[in-house]
Amino acid sequence: MDAVSREYNNRSRASRSVAQIATPSVAGAPYSGQQSERKPIRHGAHNEEKAGGDQHHAQELPSANRQMRTAKGLLNAQTELSALADTSKTITVMGSQALSNYDRAFTLLKENPLEQRLDVQLPYEKFLQLDEAFSELKSAAGISEDQRYPSLAYNSRTETVTVVTAPSSIHEGAARWIDSKIFAFIEEYLSTRSPHTLQYIRQVGSTTKHFTGGYMRSRKEPDGGFLYVRMDGEDKLLIALEVGYSEVYDKLLDDKDMWIDGKGANVVILVCLKERPGFKSPATAPYRDITDWRAEMAAMSRTVGETSQSNIQQGYYGLLAYKGHTWAGELNEVFIEVWRPDSRDKFYLIQEGLRLPVDDLPVTLGLRMRDLYPRDEWEAANVEDCIIPFDSAGFLENLRFGIITASKDRFQGFLFEELGL
Repeated sequence: MDAVSREYNNRSRASRSVAQIATPSVAGAPYSGQQSERKPIRHGAHNEEKAGGDQHHAQELPSANRQMRTAKGLLNAQTELSALADTSKTITVMGSQALSNYDRAFTLLKENPLEQRLDVQLPYEKFLQLDEAFSELKSAAGISEDQRYPSLAYNSRTETVTVVTAPSSIHEGAARWIDSKIFAFIEEYLSTRSPHTLQYIRQVGSTTKHFTGGYMRSRKEPDGGFLYVRMDGEDKLLIALEVGYSEVYDKLLDDKDMWIDGKGANVVILVCLKERPGFKSPATAPYRDITDWRAEMAAMSRTVGETSQSNIQQGYYGLLAYKGHTWAGELNEVFIEVWRPDSRDKFYLIQEGLRLPVDDLPVTLGLRMRDLYPRDEWEAANVEDCIIPFDSAGFLENLRFGIITASKDRFQGFLFEELGL
């Protein structure tokens, strides 16, 4: 494997975002399991409870290849067998559904394909066993505990385990752009007004524990957000950012409830994307005549670049195709919700694949400087409050580059993983 190939695998494994959703086939068949009877309380405009029902839908991010493994999975075959054997010794007797859910989650963590998400029910004791088995997998493969993907999270109120593998650049770019722009404004504003409190405002960068109430045993890392670091007390999560696709909107609401009810966040920002159609890897037969992957990538890049330039003139976000296959779908809808304990604001940016007119785009998401402080610290800081701006045009341009990059990454992954070039 040459340097470019190694770079592709490193990017796939170390990528930091969450991406799209279809229906999963982690073990080769669609999943249908039992949904917890717990019904999380909604805030504001979503104060209704979830509809009841027994069907739980595990969802899969549109994969660059459903069978694709990042760097051929976390373990080689021999180590996998050994790890599975060791893990099986620790699993206590559990119901058939719980055992099936455990196996599905463990398989996804082990194989680590790109752009997938799985949500399954597990009691807390089984989550702990899964977490221990995952740590052993990473240790055996020489993978750092700090590597974000694949990620393993747990919502103790709904008893839901969530596994997310490396997401697309569309999701990743959205999360990083918002996080970085908010922080840049905070730094500029406070550097001359309150530099001594600026040092306490930090970006979230690790798994969050120590929730309260029904979320006490939960574990999760948001896609972005901000902490207030107390020198003589517990750090306080103030703003959490979650990015996801429309197919998992209910799961984003669960995340929002966890951050507000279980962690006392001032604000939760939800970014919801809809890619249509969701990505599916093509059959290999039409591509078997490719022998020079560099030349093919160059030709593909030119094609999607030309298509994207044409789309820009129409304010259109999608589709990007090459050799008769869609490598990035239309970004059909994009909206941002800003949740507080007692309210919700919603901002549309793209509808039906088209950006909204400039006059209809938000210039702020309603965030204020005071949102970055615990109440007592804000009063003591004696800083003039202000509205934090939002550059909608810049965000949309970032999404456009994310679409282009996702199409190239998916095509390159197909060439490497499916065609073996």
